[in-house]
Formats: sequence, structure tokens, C-alpha cells
Amino acid sequence: MNIKKSKNSQVLILTYLFISVLIAVSTSLLFKAVNKRNTTLRQRQIKETFYLAEGAIEYAIDSFREAIANFQISPDIQNYDVEVSYQTLNNFTVEVNIQRKEDTDRIVIENGTYVYIRNYEIIAEVAHPENSSISLTLHQIIARRLIPAFQHAVFYNNDLEILPGPNMTLSGRIHSNRDIYIDSNNTLTVDSFYLHSAGDIFNRRKDQDRESPGDVRIRVDKPGSPQYEYMNGLDSDDPNWTQESQDRWRGTVQTAVHGVTELTTPSVGSIDSDGYYANQADVVIINDTIYKNGETLVEGVDYPTGAITHTTTFYNNREGKYVKMTEIDLRKLAGYAEGDPEGSPSFPNNLPSNGLIYATRTDSGNYQPGIRLKNGEKIYREGGLTTVTNQPLYIQGDYNTQDSQPSAIIADALNILSNNWNDSNSTQNLSQRTASETTINCAFIAGIDETTPGHYNGGLENYPRLHEKWSGVNLNIYGSFVALWESQVAQGAWHYGNPQYQAPIRNWHYNTLFDDPANLPPFTPWAVEAQRIAWWKE
Repeated sequence: MNIKKSKNSQVLILTYLFISVLIAVSTSLLFKAVNKRNTTLRQRQIKETFYLAEGAIEYAIDSFREAIANFQISPDIQNYDVEVSYQTLNNFTVEVNIQRKEDTDRIVIENGTYVYIRNYEIIAEVAHPENSSISLTLHQIIARRLIPAFQHAVFYNNDLEILPGPNMTLSGRIHSNRDIYIDSNNTLTVDSFYLHSAGDIFNRRKDQDRESPGDVRIRVDKPGSPQYEYMNGLDSDDPNWTQESQDRWRGTVQTAVHGVTELTTPSVGSIDSDGYYANQADVVIINDTIYKNGETLVEGVDYPTGAITHTTTFYNNREGKYVKMTEIDLRKLAGYAEGDPEGSPSFPNNLPSNGLIYATRTDSGNYQPGIRLKNGEKIYREGGLTTVTNQPLYIQGDYNTQDSQPSAIIADALNILSNNWNDSNSTQNLSQRTASETTINCAFIAGIDETTPGHYNGGLENYPRLHEKWSGVNLNIYGSFVALWESQVAQGAWHYGNPQYQAPIRNWHYNTLFDDPANLPPFTPWAVEAQRIAWWKE
């Protein structure tokens, strides 16, 4: 027997056995590693699918709010589809469906505002772009909330700055979708239970990051006689702001940390010459021509001579330009010729049947375009009047003071001229442009300019652009101040004093008649909110 050969065979067999075991173990470990990697990959893809659905729903909610606010869809639409595209994933798309869950609105009064609430279900069905075997459906219930924009005394889409020099009192609800900067050189009184910011509130200037020497006192939300507490530097910079603000004002003052969210409102495109308001207006005025319900009106036949004219005699010192101005004589547009007694107009009333006028100029050339309303002491239309333009608008004299009707102005910028105004003085020294007391009952939506370091935009106290020496003279306004965009046409910088203006006694108040929705101006826009209620996945 060959013992050496036998031993070699045993070694070889053992080697084969060892290798086989090693291969088996390695294969097992490899399978485990692969399975673990596949499991990890699948778990990651499941999470990614959820995030894709969640992101799609967030985008759909924003799109839904903006579409309602900008009049693209009805606020009570039954079904609305949104396509969400992810560019970082080769334009992978998710289809989201929004379904109405209630047939009628629930009306709730919150802080004095009417809120129209209806629930919607948002459904996003997503399959992972790299693994179609992984899919899910995400559901979100929201309360679509509609709030009339003019039920705020002040509503700003961007930063709101309130920094008056003289004493000033504000009444009514105040809201900003961004930050609020509030201070005073004397005493600013906020006589309201609603001072809300979707950002932060600061007791200082924005342009210079410093405090003013005066005081801000804010009404405490409690029954009984009015009680006010001073800010004294308590603002969002304070580490105890979240609780201290509630202890001090009992809910009047709230910011993002208290749950205040952005309210979506119309964009500047809504006032374009091809925008929503122009398309809805029963009366459209282009240059010197009036169109009513699509028909061209003829001067002296359909309306009195002088109802619509234009001038180039107004010099705007803030803009440094003469203005080519469409002048709309509202009394004549209502049919009253010169000398007609009250109640006996010589012509038909050509105010719009739906309460909406749209006016613009297309031929201004080297001039700045503008629209001026005059002889508007009385609005000769039951239910009121809203005038819209994509250009700066000027109110000359008292407006809507006789048998007051719900009225609004929506424009690129708002300018107010007193009862004493004369164009021929516009190029003279400010001392030659002395204002007289003027009263306006009207809600406004107008553009403002932006505060930058070292340059103040004038703040709420200079929302209406003035052109006269108002010192010691009352400017009485009863309405609502809404700022949703920056001015696209009137972009001159704010400066105080000669040659622009001197400030009036600001007797400004929220028009409490707007608390009743029946008294809101025609075509009052919505501020739209989406409140999340519940969600689930399947």
C-alpha cells in the first residue's frame, strides 16, 4: 500500500471540503450583504416616495391658494388637478387631485372678520421613479378659508413699517405676511385686538436698525374699558417673546411662533390691462374713450361733455415728471351735465352696472401716465364703486362723503390731492401748495416701494402719496389700507419736505361698515388660507 499517496489524497479532500465550506459561508454572507443592501435601498426608496408625495401636496396647496386668490378658479371649485414636476429627478411628475368635501361654506366670525370655510381633500398617488413596485397614496384634509381683504384696517403682503412722527392712532385689524416694524417719534396707539405677523414683530426701524424716541402702546385683549400696554422693546428679538407677548397683550399680538400663517392675495398681474379686473369691468376707459359693456360711448350723445378729459399740467415732484392724466369726472359719468340740479341728470348714468371701472393710458410717451378721479363726493350707484388701474391713481377732493357707498380703489400707487389743489401750483414752492381739509371714505389696494438700508419707504403713514403742505390740516380717511405689490410705474423715492409735501393730521380709521360683508366694495378680493386638519397614507 502506497501510504504517501493515501495521505496526499486525504489532504486534497480536506482542502476541497474547506474550500466548499468557505464558498458556502462566503455565499451566505454575500446573500446577507446583498439582502441588507436591497433592504436598505428599499427602505430609502419608501422614504423618498413619501417625501415626493408630501412635497407634491405642499406644492398643490400653495397652487390652490394662489389660483383662488388670483381669480383663476372659483373658490368653491369641485375638483382641481395640479401637476407637480421634480426637475432634479428628470422632470418626474406627480398628479395631485383636490376634491371638495362640502357643498356649502361654514361662516365663522373670528376677531371680527367673516371667514368662509370649506373642507377639501388632497390626494397624491406616487410610485418611486426608479422602482415602480414601491407606491403610496397620501391624503391631506385642509380647510380652505376665505377672508375679505378689506376686513383689515391694514394688510401688507410684504414687510409692514409703521413709524409716524406725530401722535397716531390705528384701529382695526392689522396683518402682515412678512415682518412688522413698529415704532414712533411720539406715541403710536394700536387700538385693536389684532396685530398679527406671519413673520416677526420688531419695536424698531428697519432701515437703520435703531429705536425711535417715542412709545408704542397696544390694546390688551380683555373685556371692559380699553387697557393698553407699552412695547418698551419687547419684540421678536426677546428670547422670552413667545410667552411674554401673550402675558402682556393676552393674544392681541401674534407672530409666526404663535401660529400666524401667510394669507394669499392677488398678484400685481391682476391689474394689468389684460388682467382679471380689466376683463370683468363693465366700464373700461382707455385714453379718452369710454367703453361700456363692449360698446363705444359718444361724448355729447351718451354722456356729458367733459366726463373724460386728459391733461399734462400736473407735475409730480416725487417722480420728477409731468403726468399725462386721464380725468374722470364721476358726477358727469353718472349723467350730470354742467348746471344739472341734483336728481335731474341730462344723460343716462354710465357708471358700471356691476360696480367696476377699469382705466388705463397707452399713449403717455415721455410723460408718466395717471388716472384722476374728481367730483366724487357722491357715488351715484347703489352698492358702490370700485375703480382699478395699472397706473398711479389720484383722488382730488372729498370722495364718497355724501350718502356713502362701499367703494374701493386698486392701483399702481395711491395719490391724494386736497380740496384746495390746483395743477398750476404743482411746480411752485411747497408754500404755494397749501392743503385744505379733505375726507375720503374708501378702501385701497396700492403699490409701495421697498425700504433699503439708509432709505425708508415712508411706511404706512405715507401709504397715500401727498403733494401739498398739509401741516395742521386734517386728512380724514375711513377705509382699509392694503398693500399687495411694489409699484411698477410710480417708483420715485419717498422724501419729506419741500418740494414734495408736509404731513397732515392723520385722522385715519378702519371703516367698520366693512365688518358686514354686505357693505364691502364690489370685487373685494379674498385673502386665502389653507389650514391643515388631518392626513393619512395608504
